[in-house]
Amino acid sequence: MNKPIRILLLENSPTDAEMIEYELSKSGLEITLRRVEDKGGFERALSEFDPDLILSDYNLPRFSGISALATAVIDAPDTPFIFVSGAIGEDMAIDTLKGGATDYVLKSQLSRLPPSVQRALEESDGRRARRHAEAALKRSLERIQTILDQTVQALASVTEIRDPYTAGHQQRVSRLAKALAVEFGLPRDLVEGLRVAATLHDIGKIAVPAEILTKPSMLDDIEFGLVKEHSRVGYEILKGIDFPWPVAKIVLQHHERIDGSGYPRGLKGNQIMPESRILAVADVVEAMASHRPYRAAYGVEAALQEIRRGRGHVYDSEVSDACVRLFTERGYSL
Repeated sequence: MNKPIRILLLENSPTDAEMIEYELSKSGLEITLRRVEDKGGFERALSEFDPDLILSDYNLPRFSGISALATAVIDAPDTPFIFVSGAIGEDMAIDTLKGGATDYVLKSQLSRLPPSVQRALEESDGRRARRHAEAALKRSLERIQTILDQTVQALASVTEIRDPYTAGHQQRVSRLAKALAVEFGLPRDLVEGLRVAATLHDIGKIAVPAEILTKPSMLDDIEFGLVKEHSRVGYEILKGIDFPWPVAKIVLQHHERIDGSGYPRGLKGNQIMPESRILAVADVVEAMASHRPYRAAYGVEAALQEIRRGRGHVYDSEVSDACVRLFTERGYSL
């Protein structure tokens, strides 16, 4: 059984209030009506009565309908508000609608009130249903994002378990790549894709023997050749995952260089994705600044010197400049 419609009526004339109630009841609407005449009564009724609908005269001796509308817009924004007035011109009526009113009905035309009330309540129910659906969709998307992040972290941990000497490398590169992307001006939707790719950029090292990854001396040509395969292997691992961004391709290209001296395909300049150009710089800076099994850390300043030296021919000029700014002017720290 449906509950009666709770209607708050701002009206100083008991006779007019009776006419309004009669017109609504005559139409078959089951209502509970509370009449108030002033600001205090109106504000108390908004919180205590919790109306489904507000009806208001335009001119009252102690409170104006426009003031009531302004209060309702703030305190009860989802509650339909209909003016029922004996004196309201076309300009005034338009102003009420611009101010947030749902409709206006002249007291001389009260037969219009029941359909106006029904339409307002249906629209209100529709807005409420859409809002609930949007909230449910938002929760679902947040859960999907959480699962994606957890999956990415799980994949990234596989590499770090096999290569404990570079534990944290992918996370630090991911944070630096994201900061670089923002400084560089990469569109926001692409920044998130870069963050994910950077977190997974070394996943292909799962195919590299552990003794090579942890070797405490420089690698020979054959060993280095095996290591160089990690970007291609990473691509093969990731290409089957339907990410919203080209994560696999970013990983494939993160060792390419502007002058074509990189690997695995020797791409040049704009053949390399912007995300991969950013990741390349972030990867080099973090690697040089950190300890490796075969050498001590060079430090951030040496890493920045390398980026400056390679600007424009090894590394993208704009990315190089953004990286130097990030550390020297923005105070970024690994």
